[in-house]
Parts: sequence; structure tokens; C-alpha cells
Amino acid sequence: MRYKITYSAEAQRGIGTLTREQRRAVHGAEKTLADRPESVGAVYEGRGPEALRRWVLEAARVTILYRVRNRAVVVEVVWLVGHP
Repeated sequence: MRYKITYSAEAQRGIGTLTREQRRAVHGAEKTLADRPESVGAVYEGRGPEALRRWVLEAARVTILYRVRNRAVVVEVVWLVGHP
């Protein structure tokens, strides 16, 4: 099953603050999130299937916070943080 990737308003603003290389890394990570979102990130907050998950792309210095919405087959990127 392939998930659709959506971005919250906060994540959309966050992507605008990233460098070109960081944005490329985030877009490259979308394929993995669409294919297997529950295997890459660790639960950051909450419990259950819609818990907030965190995936750190160390090489790009970006943290992706996202929720997997299984019923809608959607991965919602909630927050993107670029690290200097």
C-alpha cells in the first residue's frame, strides 16, 4: 500500500526556511514515507497508530515530524525543522 503525503500549513512554512539541499533531502524522503512510514520514524509523542513520529535526516540536518493516518492512507507531515 502506498500512502499519500500531505503537508500541514506549519510544515509548508517550515519547508520554506530550509536550504536547497535540505529541501532535496525532504523530497527524497517522501518516497520512503509513502512506502513504509511506520518503519523509518520513531514515536515521538502519543500512542497508537496516529502517534506523532519523528524521523531525523542526519546528513541533511532536518527533522521530520509526521502522523500516519491509516484509514485515509495518508502521511501528514506536521512539522519540518532544519538544523544549522
